[in-house]
Amino acid sequence: MRSTGRHPLAAACASALLLTGCAASTQGSPVASGDASTESMTVASGPREPFDPCTIPKSAVTASGLDVSTERPDFAGITTYPGWQNCAWDGPTETPWYFLIVQSSINSLDQFLRSPQNVNQVPVHIGPRAAVQYNLSEDGDPPEGCRIALEAGGNLLIFILHKIGSKDLSGDPCAEVNKHAEDLQSHLPK
Repeated sequence: MRSTGRHPLAAACASALLLTGCAASTQGSPVASGDASTESMTVASGPREPFDPCTIPKSAVTASGLDVSTERPDFAGITTYPGWQNCAWDGPTETPWYFLIVQSSINSLDQFLRSPQNVNQVPVHIGPRAAVQYNLSEDGDPPEGCRIALEAGGNLLIFILHKIGSKDLSGDPCAEVNKHAEDLQSHLPK
């Protein structure tokens, strides 16, 4: 496994930290309490698991130009935050300049995008899906990474592309993340 430096690791975790307190779900049907009051409580149907991005077929990951041999499930320990999953791969070539993380959460896109650290939000389409391209406020100028968030099958999906450690940018992070999101979108939940 290649070292990716502390800053990109912190940026990857920041997405999960934003919504950690919101991961608990109150699904189910209201049930009347024992008295005749109008109060009700929600019966939880149990925690819902987010989509596992490592289930994206390896052939699709390779076809997108990512190095499938560098697959890292649970990159940066994201699954320690309830309701989150992720998978990461390095970019193409023997000396890639970026890595891609696909994060999945049971949280909503609208809720996620309200965070003040998600800046430069631009509506885009990834296949047939409405999405938002954005940066984190700490990505630098010019940004060392780019992100795309969208909803798929009741999941918030985030594609994060960031340069590796001290490597130089060898392309446009937003163009690269858009390409990979477009290539992989057909393998996301419907």
